[in-house]
This record gives sequence, C-alpha cells and structure tokens, in this order.
Amino acid sequence: MIRIPQAIGKTLVSTAFALFSSTLGFSQGALSIPAWLQSYPGATAAVHSSDSLIESSYTTAAAPEQIVAHYGKLFEAAKLPFHPNPDGMGTSIRAEAPECDLLIQIRRRDEGAFVKVNCSAKTQPDPAASPGDVKVISSRPQSTRIPSTAAASGRAPMIPDKFMERHRQKVADMGIHREHHDAPAPPLVWPAWLGSVTGAALRPEAGVDQSKNAMLKARYTTNAPMSEIYKFYRESLQAHDYPTRSQLSTGQTMSGVLQNALGYVEGSNYPDGAPGASTEIRVSFSRDVLNGPITVSLRFTTHEYIVKRGY
Repeated sequence: MIRIPQAIGKTLVSTAFALFSSTLGFSQGALSIPAWLQSYPGATAAVHSSDSLIESSYTTAAAPEQIVAHYGKLFEAAKLPFHPNPDGMGTSIRAEAPECDLLIQIRRRDEGAFVKVNCSAKTQPDPAASPGDVKVISSRPQSTRIPSTAAASGRAPMIPDKFMERHRQKVADMGIHREHHDAPAPPLVWPAWLGSVTGAALRPEAGVDQSKNAMLKARYTTNAPMSEIYKFYRESLQAHDYPTRSQLSTGQTMSGVLQNALGYVEGSNYPDGAPGASTEIRVSFSRDVLNGPITVSLRFTTHEYIVKRGY
C-alpha cells in the first residue's frame, strides 16, 4: 500500500474541491443573509435556505412606507445604493451586496405589510458558454436574430413553469393553503416603471378587456426599430418579476422586402405565489407600411383568485 503524506493529501483534497466548485460556478463561501440587513424591529422572520438561495419573510403591523424607510437606513449604513421601485403591487428593492444579490419585496396587507428578502448566490460566468438568442419568427427563412435578455444581462430568464413551481413552494413554506382561501385582485395601479421605449411616462386610461375585467391601457407611436421595442419590454418585464411570453413577426411588401411588422410581449406576476391573485401586462406593437411609424399598445390588468369549491 502506498501511503501519501498527510499534508500532501490535504492539498490534493482542497485542490479537487476548488476545481469542483469552479466547475459548478458557485462561490465557495457559505451563503448567508448579510448581518447588517436586519428585519423590521419587532418582526420575526421565517428563513428557508438552499445552496444558492436564502429566503427570509415576515409580516408586521408597520406601514409599507415605514419598512421602506427602515431598509433605506440600513442600505445607507452599508454604503449601498438604495433604489426602492414601486411595481404596482408594492415596492421592490434590488442591490448587489458583497455577500449576495438582494431582492426585497414589500407588499401591503390589510393590517400592515408582508416582507420577503431573497439573498441569492453570486455565480461565476462560464467563458466557454455562448449566449443564447431569440429567432425572429417569419413566414420565410431568414437570418435575423434578436439578442435575448440572457445575452444582455448575463443571466437566463426564468420561464413561466419555473416561476410558478418556485412560487408554489413559497406558498407551501408560508403555510398558505390556496385550496381554502380566495384572494382579491391586486390594486389596479399602473406600474411607475412601465413607460415608453424612450423612457417617457405614459398617461394610462381606464377600460375593460374582453372578459369585462377592469384594466388600464396606454398607446403611443414611435420611430424606434421594432427589434429595440421588443428587447426593451422583454427586459423590463423580466426585471420586474414578470416571466414573459413573446413573439416578433415579419411582413412582406409587394417588392419582396421583409421587415418586422408586428409582435407582442406579455407576462404575469403572482405577488403571493401561484396559483393566486395576479397582475398581467401585455405590450403589442405593429406598423402598417414599410418603414412607417410603429404603434405601441400597453395593457395592465389584475385578476382575483377564486377557489372552486364543491358541495
């Protein structure tokens, strides 16, 4: 039997572990919520963790505005940029802390607020991996391609099935049994971040959809390329927790010229987990003539959740 000196053995084990961790792309340090990121005073948080994510959630009688101010002071003390973002259902706060990537969601409740803090592990990008892309859908073969959000942001977008599976687990962890509880529709409030492709604010109007649900809608025209409009709204919705479904199609003129003619981007958000009450955003865009201006139509709707009960 060949005996390996203890010091050399430890070195070999450490090297192998480092190579394995590097291959997976995860940091080697144990993941933990930053010590400075404390819950609102008096609140007791429920914590759930995995190798790449720690979730802390709690309810409090404090108003959402008080909670936002609380986290603002913590971020200031930690010398991190603080950008609370109204998202139509409450306030979301994103930040890249040294320990992990943070997402804080604050939702108003009848008596106070519900707060959820996600601390996700930082991953090392694989230089050998090639970014994905999205093919433009056309009636004829073509080589036009539009970069996906994964290529633009360095992370893969969350598909709807994964989003719903993740939220079902969260609902179970929180002890909310959807089969026994109805849920009212979220407030019908136009998200402050949902504007035009140029960044200009929109003036939404009240209306109803085909199912007679109340909605808010807005419309404008632009000369921006349709591929930019498509990319802008895909990234905007995904950045605000709306997993998207989308399509971009081409039309053909009498002379045989192909050009992007119409498309849409839509997504749903379940603030308390799926299945449940939700908000939906749909953005459609189209042009009537070659190189003509593009009409962009936006629609924001909310949906209640009614449990089907048999008696």
